[in-house]
Amino acid sequence: MAAPTATETQPMTQPIRHRPPSRRKRRYTPEELEARVRAVVIITIAGVVSVSVIAIIYSLIFVYQPENLSPVDDQFFQILSPLTLSLGGTLAGLAAGGAIRKRDNERGDPEND
Repeated sequence: MAAPTATETQPMTQPIRHRPPSRRKRRYTPEELEARVRAVVIITIAGVVSVSVIAIIYSLIFVYQPENLSPVDDQFFQILSPLTLSLGGTLAGLAAGGAIRKRDNERGDPEND
């Protein structure tokens, strides 16, 4: 049997390298974290609403529609239209909620101080 090579006797782990203090990630404050989460949610809902509206417009303009709308297409529009409206309302509520909270904090409410 051959003698073990140098790579077979050494452990397979690498030494831990610590980041210098200037490159460590800082922790977000609760306000910064809430703002980032709110931004991700708003961007996601805006994307869903945009894709839905583009799909509706595309299907109405570029897809051949017979004189009478088929029952399947009619049900599709009956489901998609309220869904888009509710997502738009949610988006407006999230955006307005952040603006109102920011305005209240600027006034110096005793609850927020």
